[in-house]
Amino acid sequence: MTPGRRWGWVALAVGVAAVVAIVPPLLLPSESSPGATASASPSASASTSASASASASARPSPKTPTAFAPILVHAADRANLRKGARVIDCPTCDGGSRVGYIGGPNTLAIRIPDVPAAGERTLVIVYETEVLRTLKVAVADGPVHTLTLAGAGDYLIPARTSLTVFLPAGSTWIRCFNDAGDAPDINRIELR
Repeated sequence: MTPGRRWGWVALAVGVAAVVAIVPPLLLPSESSPGATASASPSASASTSASASASASARPSPKTPTAFAPILVHAADRANLRKGARVIDCPTCDGGSRVGYIGGPNTLAIRIPDVPAAGERTLVIVYETEVLRTLKVAVADGPVHTLTLAGAGDYLIPARTSLTVFLPAGSTWIRCFNDAGDAPDINRIELR
């Protein structure tokens, strides 16, 4: 390699390093903005290049989903739709109640408002059942997930299950049902 080409590559590397050091602070949200996640700041003794590489690694890649604030919705929330399903008092449940009588024609549709960005999320379902029951879950017009749930063997002891679902942006619905039999009672859901 000729000395002229070597200097050309060095100049290119220096230019890329300068862009990496300057552009990330312009693209990343400030720590005081809503929804910003805290990140470890480099120590005072760190060099500028270490600071630049730390900024570059903190920047999300195009394949990384944007920050998502967890969403928790109680099944008995008034914004939800219950077709035949009923709110049941439950002293050991979150919020003091759960939704039961889900199954056959009876369904529960849980409203999820204002999802900032579409993406795969973990859906955690807190439920109660005494016996083995099947729960079917569908997000918006997505596929139906069929879960066979044993629970804790008591309607006063909450149990949890989780699955990965695609959550569209905007407002959407999560349907809980079992058209072939009884489903467990639902206390709440969490999206992470």
